[in-house]
Amino acid sequence: MRAGFALVLALTVWPRAARAQVDEDNGDAVVVDMPEPDRGCPVKPEFLPVTPMGLVGLERPGWLVHQAIIPPAKDKFFQAGARSRSGVKPVPAEMARKLGAPDLKVPLWVFGKADAKACKATPIEWWAVRMGTDEDRQTYLMAELRTDCELLPPGRLSGTPLVLRQKDEPTGCRLRRPNRNQTGKETDGIPPDYAEHIPPQDCVAPECARLWEYFGVTGEDNAGAFDLTVSYLHRNGSNPCNWATEDLSKLFVRAPESTALQELKPGGVLFGGLWDFNGLRYILSRQMGVFYAYDYQKLKAPPKAVRYGSPTEEDLIHAKRSLSPCKK
Repeated sequence: MRAGFALVLALTVWPRAARAQVDEDNGDAVVVDMPEPDRGCPVKPEFLPVTPMGLVGLERPGWLVHQAIIPPAKDKFFQAGARSRSGVKPVPAEMARKLGAPDLKVPLWVFGKADAKACKATPIEWWAVRMGTDEDRQTYLMAELRTDCELLPPGRLSGTPLVLRQKDEPTGCRLRRPNRNQTGKETDGIPPDYAEHIPPQDCVAPECARLWEYFGVTGEDNAGAFDLTVSYLHRNGSNPCNWATEDLSKLFVRAPESTALQELKPGGVLFGGLWDFNGLRYILSRQMGVFYAYDYQKLKAPPKAVRYGSPTEEDLIHAKRSLSPCKK
């Protein structure tokens, strides 16, 4: 009787990840460990955007994770004339925390390749990155990471990693990359669910050509996000670079088993979404140095926004998204 009471007591105070099981050889009850349930994606995530090393002047193919914006009063790395130029300088590890780097006691988790689970990451070097135009130039504190998994090298936006800062591993939370796309030629009409969100435009062939394309990321229930670009090309001669163009880009979300699209603002370029056992949780986009995370459960609320970089003159020149065939 005492043995049975002891077993009940042990199971009562044992962690939830354990349960009783009968030993087939002698009939005794034993306690076996059970795997912990997945935590899923965080309810209040702290996202840290990333920037390619090559973009800031480091001749390596890796990524830097955003840590903080260094205020001018604390910026000892770029003084006098150096403040008017872009550049990158190393930051001693002991200074990083004073400049706004998050406490290293809270781990970083990186989502890399499509559908891969998050892996642990550790900052190993810090950098002060000066970037932007004369009108908007700031110094950013960024960190180089050592990761426990392989990341895609900088290149296409859809390969951009995602870094999450939180105490516990986000088990069961996965980053999905764009997995659907369609391109429309001049004679192809825009799908009706997209067309209803496009303002009327005077574009009559052959003097004007309308091109469109969209790409999106979806789950098993077809819930997901879609990035649409439409370009109107007003022909003037044989050189496409001489044609006047009118372009628009929009970001949409679609509910499960629905054909209706809801526009997301301020939009940005879609690069993925986070899913867990509850389905779609966050839609992720980037635009001109700002990272956006849209909470799928609170789409009427503004997205979580993190400023991680100042656009350069070149960024501003190439910011326009167009389907023009001009190769300039």
